[in-house]
Amino acid sequence: MMKRIPDVVVRRMPLYLRAVEDFARREHEVVSSQELGDWTGLTPAQVRKDFTFFGEFGKQGIGYNVKFLRQQLREILRISENVHVGLVGFGNLGRALAHYLIDSHVTDNPEFGSPDKLRVTAAFDVDESIVGTDYRGMPIFHVDRLSEIVHEHGIKIIVIAVPARHAQAVATKCAEAGVKAILNFAPVTLNVPDEVKVHHTDLTLELQSLAFYTA
Repeated sequence: MMKRIPDVVVRRMPLYLRAVEDFARREHEVVSSQELGDWTGLTPAQVRKDFTFFGEFGKQGIGYNVKFLRQQLREILRISENVHVGLVGFGNLGRALAHYLIDSHVTDNPEFGSPDKLRVTAAFDVDESIVGTDYRGMPIFHVDRLSEIVHEHGIKIIVIAVPARHAQAVATKCAEAGVKAILNFAPVTLNVPDEVKVHHTDLTLELQSLAFYTA
């Protein structure tokens, strides 16, 4: 029986990958759990425990080979091969996200020796003035074509950046189209089948919780 991996552990994997890529950039051949812990703000014991969910990546007293660990983390996150991402909602927030994802984050970075395999391949909206156009080579489709384009482009992840009142309908369309995961920026809880993973990013809640520390 496959070991169930806690979501909190999965969420730490990209942080470890970012740390390892930083060590790779600085031409480290080996990194220890202590160094990874210092970089991520976690204890060395937590680092080692998290890795045991996926296998043995290093040797006690020696550490982890940076190139090998980086590749293993990419495979764990399933970004060693192309993962296609779609964006629903191309208003102010959607456009800002597209700019960030295409121009700043989800890009090839030869400096690290292995390009990020996440690809934002399509956006969706209902505004006829932008449907049929493209943003930096990314086509913008009408949301009614979501299922068709998801299958055509092999989209596995959808980013939702629509008003709250429309988010559930979009999420339902995504689930019906076979999307595996959703990143939701709308300030509303989504109801989707168990096999669809949803992560919520609510800027208002984040700011309100940070306000606690301003006194």
